[in-house]
Amino acid sequence: MVKDYIETVKDLRYPKRSDMRVFGKVYNKEDVYIKIRVELLKTTLGGTEDFIFVMSFHYSTEDFDKVIFPYNKK
Repeated sequence: MVKDYIETVKDLRYPKRSDMRVFGKVYNKEDVYIKIRVELLKTTLGGTEDFIFVMSFHYSTEDFDKVIFPYNKK
C-alpha cells in the first residue's frame, strides 16, 4: 500500500537495472523491509513487453518508529 512506502533506491550491486521501491510492514511484531523492482523485457515473440517483479524481504535493523513513511498520515 502507498502508506507503507519508504523510499526509492538505486541498486548498487546492479546499477543498470531499474530502481527499487522500498516498503515497510510489521509482520508478527517484526519490522520487515520489502523491496520491489519492476523490469521491462522485450520479447522476440511479437515484440510485447512483460513485467517482472523482483522482491526481497529483510528484517529491519532499526525500529520503524525512527523511519519516515512519507505517505502515512498518522
